[in-house]
Amino acid sequence: MPVREEVVSWLEEGKADLRHARRSLEIGDYNWACFAAQQAAEKALTSYILHVEGEFVRGNDLLALYRRAAKAGGITLKEASLSRLSVYYTVARYPNAGMERPSIGITKEQAEEAVATAEGVIFEVEKALGDP
Repeated sequence: MPVREEVVSWLEEGKADLRHARRSLEIGDYNWACFAAQQAAEKALTSYILHVEGEFVRGNDLLALYRRAAKAGGITLKEASLSRLSVYYTVARYPNAGMERPSIGITKEQAEEAVATAEGVIFEVEKALGDP
């Protein structure tokens, strides 16, 4: 099945978010690395769902997006990693959304795991799409 331009756009924006996550990790902005990693994974999963279902899906819950995408086959991810990454949609940005000060509470190790998870999502989606 050919890959439509809007599918590529969503995936490319996910890759841009992954680059931002990596840069944030390098400079010690761990909360922003986590948030950007969550966004990268969300956009990559959205692109795959758009590709296989032909319709745009809304939502920030990476586990729900993955389960929907997995019904079509072609991608395999660890649900526990997606669950941990998913919470950064809010926790990494807002005081008292899980911690009082995410800018100082989120660790390097958490950010490294978040970035690695997002890399895995993008890798799987690219592989399933034939690296558009």
